[in-house]
Order: sequence, then C-alpha cells, then structure tokens
Amino acid sequence: MYLPILAASPLKQLYLQFKPKYLWPLLTSLSVMTSVFSFPASAEITLPPSLITPSVEQASSTEPVTQYLNGMLQLLKPAYSQLGISVWDMTTQQTVFTYNNQSLMQPASIQKLLTALAATKQLGRGFTYQTHLSTFANAPLTKQQVINGVYHGDIYIEFSGDPTLTYQDLQQLLTSLKQLGIHKIDGQVVLLSEQDSQLQAPGWVWDDLGICYAAPISPFIIDKNCVYGRLSTKGYDKTANITMMGKRPIEITNDAYFVNPVMAKSQYKAVPAGTVHTQANSQPDCKLTLARFDNNRYHLTGCHIGAKSIPLAIAITDPELYATRIISKQLTALGIQHKAPMVLSHQQITSNANPRQVIASHHSASLTALLSTMLLKSDNLIADSLLKKVGESYYQSASDFARSSQAMKAILYSLGIDLADANLADGSGLSRYNLLSAEQVLSVLTTVYQMPEYHFLLDSLPESGVSGTLRYKRYFNKSPLKHHVFAKTGSMLGVANLAGKVKASNGHEYLFVLIENGISPQIKKQQKAPFSAVFLQTMMDVPLNNSQKQ
Repeated sequence: MYLPILAASPLKQLYLQFKPKYLWPLLTSLSVMTSVFSFPASAEITLPPSLITPSVEQASSTEPVTQYLNGMLQLLKPAYSQLGISVWDMTTQQTVFTYNNQSLMQPASIQKLLTALAATKQLGRGFTYQTHLSTFANAPLTKQQVINGVYHGDIYIEFSGDPTLTYQDLQQLLTSLKQLGIHKIDGQVVLLSEQDSQLQAPGWVWDDLGICYAAPISPFIIDKNCVYGRLSTKGYDKTANITMMGKRPIEITNDAYFVNPVMAKSQYKAVPAGTVHTQANSQPDCKLTLARFDNNRYHLTGCHIGAKSIPLAIAITDPELYATRIISKQLTALGIQHKAPMVLSHQQITSNANPRQVIASHHSASLTALLSTMLLKSDNLIADSLLKKVGESYYQSASDFARSSQAMKAILYSLGIDLADANLADGSGLSRYNLLSAEQVLSVLTTVYQMPEYHFLLDSLPESGVSGTLRYKRYFNKSPLKHHVFAKTGSMLGVANLAGKVKASNGHEYLFVLIENGISPQIKKQQKAPFSAVFLQTMMDVPLNNSQKQ
C-alpha cells in the first residue's frame, strides 16, 4: 500500500539519491506512513520547493547529511508535538543538523546528563557517601569504657544522604555497639545530618509524591525511602488485604476492594467506535488512590479490576521520623536499651570541643558506579541526592534545590556550557519547572566527548536492546537500532526525549539530542513507532559528503 506514495512523491528523489539501506523497511514494516500522516495510500506528499529543486547556491553550501535529515524531517515530523533537535558529527566535530534547537523545553530525565557532568567536576570520580557511627570524646570507644554493659555517653549516627544506604547497612553499623558489649546507652542517641530539610523540588507533580520514583530527598535515606507490599483480594467487593514487607515503621489502612471484571464490563454499553463517547466509557471508573498523612500514615482507597494481587511501592513522607524509628527498632532488636533517638545538625553540636571518634563506617560505591546506575536506570533519588551534595560541596554548607541548581549552572559554565537562559529546578528532571534547549544538552554531550576525564559518561549510557532503559524500549530492542544507540531517555506525561550517540552506516558516530514535548496520551497510543525511533533509523542512512567520499 506504500508503493503509490513513494512513486508519486519527491520522497522517491531522496530514496534514489541516497539509496538508504533502512528507509524502505522503516516506511513499510514499521507502518510509519500511516501513523505519522494518516492519509490514504493514493495521497501525495508535498515537500518545500527548496527540497524538490534546490538552487545552485543551496546545493553548493548544504552538506548531504543536512539535506538528507532536513528532507526526512519534513516528511516525518509529528503534527501535534513540538520538536527540538541537534545532531553533531563526532568524526568531523561539527554540527550537521539542527531544528528548533534553541527553544526551551521540558527535558525530563535527560537532565541527568547535566547532573552527571557537574557531579564529576565538583565531587570527583572517587567520591563516596559515608555514614558513620561515632562518639565525640578524647579517646576511641573501647570495651573498657563499657561498665556492666552500660555506656555513659552519647552515640551519634552521621547520615550523609546516601541514596544507596539499606536497612541492613544500618543494622551492621549498630551491631558494632553490641560487639563492644553495650546493652544500655545512658546518654543520647543522636542522628546527625548536613543537608537542608527541603524534601521535594519545586515543580514536582503532587500526584507523584506518594510514588517511589519521587521519594523525598533527605539526609536520611534508608532503602530508597520506599516501602513495599502487596494488595490481595479476599473476595470480590470485599475490603482487600494489605501485606507490607519487612515490618517497617509505617501505618497503612485501606478500604480498597477488587471488582469482578465481568461485572465491571457489563456496566458499560456498547457504543460506536471512534467517538468521544467511546473514550469516556471505554474504561470503568475504578482506580486506587493513596492518601498521605503526617507521621508516615497512609490510607488506600478505591478499587482494582481483577483478582490477581498487585505490588505496592510507597514513598516515605517523613524520612527523619522514619529513620529515628528504624534506629530505635534496630537497637531494641539488638537488646540495647536506649532513650528515644533525637535529630540534630552538625552546627548544633559545634560547641562540643571533643574530636569525633569513629566506631564504624559504611561507604557507598564510588561516584563512577553511582552515575552508571543513575544513567542506566534513570534513578531519580541518586540524581537529586547528588545535586544536593554538589551544592553542599560548592557552597561548603547545607544547600537546597535552588542553590544547588545555581551551583550546577556555575560548575557547568566553568566547562564552557552556558545555561544562563535555562531553568534548572532539580537534578533528576522530575520537575515541570525545568527548561532546556536541544543546543544546551548537546553542549553537555560534546563537552563529555571532547574532555577525556568525562568520556566515561558516554560509556555509561544505556545501549539499545542491551542495557538500562533502552533494553526493552520499543523499536530500540530490534534491528536496525539494536546495538547502535547509546542514549539517556527522558519520559513523562507529554514528553519523550532522547540524548546520546548513534552509529550510522556511513561509519560515523553522531551525538544527538531529540526533545519532543506536547505528546498527548491519545496520540502516543496511536503511534505505530515513536518519533525518536523513526528519526534515528533515518540517521542510520546519512550519506557521506563529497570530501569524505574522496
């Protein structure tokens, strides 16, 4: 059905001129033509006159790569969303294609590229988070200072905002007290921190805050500040059962229930397809809603269609309270009597003239490993924890999201990346207040490529069909894109971005930034293939210029 379109349109000129290896499969097997254009097979595609009959001046001044990508973009760009594109040849080290590349748009998780570079510059690849169990005394704590199992002094747990600290890591630290023969702490148990108390960045969506990918950013992070459980049925239309894992110190109640799918379907009448009424009635009004209250209390309400149990992942609302309760619970489990733990900042104990004596420490993986996890899995907690740490290091004091974002701008400016017109609100890209252009993101990628000390960041990007967020991504996990794209994804409602490098069939590698904003869920559902996959498949066929052919 696509042969008439190709034969009757200037697309044939592009096809015959460049003889692209992947263009025809792209237009046939992926059914891109029907998904992008939505017109009958007999219709003609009208291209700009400059593309059909280029002038002598244009022909002599425009590179084949630019001509080719511009022509393909005119054919393939979506009708309803907004694009920002920049493409840079890693061999010739020059920009070969741009489209709307200076418009500020929502970056989503490709903003993590900025965080990765700034963190490497400011903190160094060997940086680790450190969590200490310590005292402030003239001498280290030994068994000789424990009299009849009682330690007459204060114990400090120094948190650093480690996004990878686990319940077991903390338990291992506290076990050191048991090994010293301590059965009772006569003084205070103090949780110490450096960072500020701002838990969410401006612009985070309210609906996301109870979900673990938007867990609060705090000095006190245990198991990603996330608790897990399952919701299971006790029979249709009966209050469901919630089972939480690990007996964590939170309180959750519910009046949620499961609905028989047959009964739910029968409540909706059949209506003609393709109408607004169809959309309004295609899904039963049945969903689960989590309400959050103070003191880490939650209530789950609503319904779920079906009988299969479903997993729950709930973000902690008050990390400080959660940490104090975890510490108390673990000390009790170790058989150590203690007073209720309290929280102080380092500034509040500066009057203590005694030096710190470390009893035990836990170190996270190095920054290199943390960034690899952040980029591969698009880990928001690591990204925003690192942003806070960057600000803290830059200002040598506690730093909130705004100050930390300004610090990131200053650090990247020192590398030649001008973000004066950009708006940065966090390190993860979760905030709807973030605004970046394709040109600015490309400047981060080119800096990473051109400066050897940062080149490892390109090697940490997900590989299409192999790793991270590109392992199972539609059309990236099969030929021709599989193994050829290394890129950071950036997705949220209305946003589908990609930034990284692609290996083309002409032997060149290209850095690229594809920003697409304004995609409605309805349009996204109708797409046969995402625009990023369509555009990158055309890039697999970019031609050589005349000088390269010689």
